[in-house]
Amino acid sequence: MRKSDRPGKKLERLIASLERTLASSNATIEAPCRRLKDRDTNRRREHDVVITWDFGHHVLITAIECRDRSRPVGVPEVESFAKKCERTGVNHGVIVSARGFRDSAREKADACGILCMSLEDAGAFDWLPIPTCVFGYTKNFGHVDLRLMFELEAPETVGAVHDVTGATVSQDQIVQMVSNLVPLPDDVDDKIGKLIPVSLRMNCPGWTMKDDLGKIWQLDHIMARTTLQIDRTVSSFDLHRYSGGGKSYNFASCDVKIAGLHGQIVMVQNDDEEVGIWLIPDKTPVPSVTERTRSEAKDGISTDG
Repeated sequence: MRKSDRPGKKLERLIASLERTLASSNATIEAPCRRLKDRDTNRRREHDVVITWDFGHHVLITAIECRDRSRPVGVPEVESFAKKCERTGVNHGVIVSARGFRDSAREKADACGILCMSLEDAGAFDWLPIPTCVFGYTKNFGHVDLRLMFELEAPETVGAVHDVTGATVSQDQIVQMVSNLVPLPDDVDDKIGKLIPVSLRMNCPGWTMKDDLGKIWQLDHIMARTTLQIDRTVSSFDLHRYSGGGKSYNFASCDVKIAGLHGQIVMVQNDDEEVGIWLIPDKTPVPSVTERTRSEAKDGISTDG
């Protein structure tokens, strides 16, 4: 089982996605696992979800502890979390429990300034027909054969490949670029389950290769050949109620894997009974040299099949 599929990690991911839909523009949400320095030991301690609120002249930090155990949260868990928040500079602590809280734990949380939030499964919402599903496609590639093409003569040996900034680009990274560049065919539904041959040219402006003798060679493009099989995916929504501190939210979440995107679709009903919808990637895309190079390479793509 992947770490992200474990019950506790799934709850952290779900709460982080929900908080991203509820947070204002001045909030930064980090999950899973943000480490803050303990004032006593100078060692970093882990929090499940951390929200940093930037108000310009000051910053406030909220830490969220996600509990998905077989029993309600008790006093010891509240005391331990409150102490950790105090020693790691957290301004506001929140415990989210999928099994509720003991009455004594709620009393202790009130005394410690900890907010208790409950997450419960819901049967149905009048604003969301059941079942509601998301349909998508995934691309599955066979072995990818790569061939480096040079501007002038070809070297006798092949060494490390570097992009326009000089950063090393591994074979796995090139294969991932190729996978991302291959589009779904226009007649995708007719190609479900079939083995499609693919030939692709990826332009590499400014890329170089350093051979075993240390000589630098200018790359022109990379030719890739592989096979593609497309599968249709169906994902259904789970319904939840998120409540505590005088607030209550009805929301639906759905894990999606569409082409190269993995993430969650989250629909939330607010206090005005309006429903918002968000697509939240598992990882926030960060612009990089590799991303820019991949964008430039798109002009040279050609596929067969």
